[in-house]
Amino acid sequence: MATYKGKKIFECDLSANNPSRKKYLDCINDFIEKKFAESVGIRDDFAKDIAFQQEEYRKKFVEMIGQPVVPYPDDIPNVKKTFLGKDDFCDIYRLEIEVMPDFWFWGLFMVPFNVKKAPLVIAQHGGWSTPEICSEFLGNSNYNFFTKRALERGMAVFVPQLLLWKLDFDTCERQEMLDIKFDRGRIDRRLKMLGLSITGLEVFCIRRSIDYLHSLDYIDGDRTGMMGASYGGYFTLHTAAADPRIKSIYAVAFFNDRSRDGCYDWFYTDAAYTFFDAEVAALCAPRRLQIDVDKKDTVFDFAHVDGEAERAARYYAKFGASDSFRFTLHESGHRFDESEKGFEFFFDGI
Repeated sequence: MATYKGKKIFECDLSANNPSRKKYLDCINDFIEKKFAESVGIRDDFAKDIAFQQEEYRKKFVEMIGQPVVPYPDDIPNVKKTFLGKDDFCDIYRLEIEVMPDFWFWGLFMVPFNVKKAPLVIAQHGGWSTPEICSEFLGNSNYNFFTKRALERGMAVFVPQLLLWKLDFDTCERQEMLDIKFDRGRIDRRLKMLGLSITGLEVFCIRRSIDYLHSLDYIDGDRTGMMGASYGGYFTLHTAAADPRIKSIYAVAFFNDRSRDGCYDWFYTDAAYTFFDAEVAALCAPRRLQIDVDKKDTVFDFAHVDGEAERAARYYAKFGASDSFRFTLHESGHRFDESEKGFEFFFDGI
């Protein structure tokens, strides 16, 4: 028995008040569910004019995720280009890009041989990955040779490195070569206190990379596409929503009802009333958009995805662009589908 200054303090069984604790938790969850149910109509009303005022909505979206430099720069960033080698597909370079003063972003740049005027593809890796891994430089990966599929079609490929090479825990042996530790969640929280986000920062970095790549005389800036899986799919959709220069989009293994599923850095204040995945997809219209979700995905639950996909399709219909939107459920796992159909639809749009 605890005492204070010789006086007895009341004793109790800790579990005695568990019903009240449970009731409080239930009230919180019920309150959230009620607010999410209300948010659908509010979000629909918010986005009702998106087909007629798309640039205004795009500005609001970019403000939500945060852009580190306002207004967006109109110069070509400085670049350090290093030749790394070649294989049977291309010459391979490392590009270090000064996206804003003293801030260097980087990625691998693959240029097919004998290029005169090549389309450009941004190929985005996902979590626990790097440009080297998703390009099969260390062996087969779950990206289904997406960089090689572009290269064999005569397209140049840029593979950005996002702050995703280590997440929470790592068990893969190759991760021992990536002993550069960071806390992405803490970085995102600190950025959000500044009115920014890690998504907004990295979307900005990819867009600035495109600024440089479009300045190259052997790149056809009018023919640019972006594809990615998991975190890469998330960044593909969000970058394309922010940047209309991306003409064809292939986003895999992430699209969902954001009130039900997602990574911690995929959520924003008031997003339920403004931009969920369907509204972000609407900012890509009328450009070509292929979205794949897997029925057997062990990372994200597909159970709630149909409604969000239907809403995205309705937005595309408002643009008169229903044929430019495709949503596919497959059973290949948390990866690009083994079928060629998604790739064919994507590449035909570039």
